[in-house]
Amino acid sequence: MKRVTLTGLVGSAAVVCMSGSALAQDKTVVTVWDQFFSDAPNALMDSFVAEFEAAHPGVNIERNVLDTDAIRATLPTALASGSGPDLFYYDAGPAFLGPLVDAGLVADLSDEYETLGWDELLVDWAVERVTFNDRIWGVPNEIEYTNVYFNKNLLDDLGLGNLIVSAAGNENLLTLNSMDDFATILTAAKDSGLVPVSFGNRDPGRGGHLFSYFLTLTAGKDFVDNILFGDGTWDAPEVVAAWELYKQYNDEGFYTPSANAISYDEGNALFFNNRAGTNITGTWLVADVMDQVADPESIDFLLLPSVNDDLPLSAAAGIGSTFAISESSDNKDIALEFLDFIMSKEAGQRWLEDASIVPPIADLNSQDFDLSPMMQRVVMGASLPLSYNLDVVMPSEWNDAMKSGTQSLLDGSSTAQDVAKAQQTAWETAKSEGRIWKAK
Repeated sequence: MKRVTLTGLVGSAAVVCMSGSALAQDKTVVTVWDQFFSDAPNALMDSFVAEFEAAHPGVNIERNVLDTDAIRATLPTALASGSGPDLFYYDAGPAFLGPLVDAGLVADLSDEYETLGWDELLVDWAVERVTFNDRIWGVPNEIEYTNVYFNKNLLDDLGLGNLIVSAAGNENLLTLNSMDDFATILTAAKDSGLVPVSFGNRDPGRGGHLFSYFLTLTAGKDFVDNILFGDGTWDAPEVVAAWELYKQYNDEGFYTPSANAISYDEGNALFFNNRAGTNITGTWLVADVMDQVADPESIDFLLLPSVNDDLPLSAAAGIGSTFAISESSDNKDIALEFLDFIMSKEAGQRWLEDASIVPPIADLNSQDFDLSPMMQRVVMGASLPLSYNLDVVMPSEWNDAMKSGTQSLLDGSSTAQDVAKAQQTAWETAKSEGRIWKAK
């Protein structure tokens, strides 16, 4: 889950303090730490908890809801000390879940995938994101990918609504004929006094999302796969070209002024309040658009066309986080049963309709569901040949090099070549030490 808004929020009605009560003595308490702090997902999790408890009178599910920063700061220590949750929802990838796996703190769920049918229920690429050394360590959720939100009314006011076209082969997805058309929209927005791209990079992970998207557009998934699983390098010309596109938009005044000083939420607010023409972020923002924009029907999203005509329409994708179970949990069986309940095919419809979250469940017929037009587009886009939101599949020192680069390119203290070289150096170090994703 990419949004960061709250700090250490304790869950709502689902959290029941049982300490010292007779009920606590009679029931098995299963602790769950998750990141569903937005209203709709939080309410859905509360409903799941209430229904599961009603069907299992001897079980109490105790939720603790934290934001991304808080769970990253507290979960590793809690698990290592034996005081952590039975079930938790955490970032996948070698920089996050990977160290917990290496430390023996996460239960291996490979056998459960077969016995519970998750091997057939869940889409393969999402399961790959929680696979290390041919073993599966979690149940992924929240298929997310990068996109460009735009305000239809503002675009019509600029006289450029006609530049938005249906994607070839999928009329339900919107795109542009070329990246030149996107530059035309951004230039017109700037000339009209709008911020062309509402971009807050105080948390430099946001710039990392843009880089992942631009690399998808300039090089494509196969190129990235050759680096991750072959002999490709991060200082290749294609990587430099993606960084140069990122920097070019800053040099042309397309980003929010002083983007390194603007938070993600502040950048989103510019767009929500009609002060920005576009917002390059991800599908995880749909629920906030529906909740925070005065006229959500005025907002839509498009997928940028590839820079190279040989590349398919795509985006940088990932999973929001993964459910995983503590290796030291005394309640693994019940935690597994609860996890199977909330990630079933029946629950998949509720993730979509009630929480605007796309679960990685195969063969969900979203046309039969009660979804907004924009959410229908999100589901359609999930079937594209998507690439990687790189932060959650890369080692920590590579992420540090990328994040530093997103800020130094904006303040002029480095070049695209400098950043690509730093990424390659970090990659070589992590690769030599075996600290890279080895799903394939």
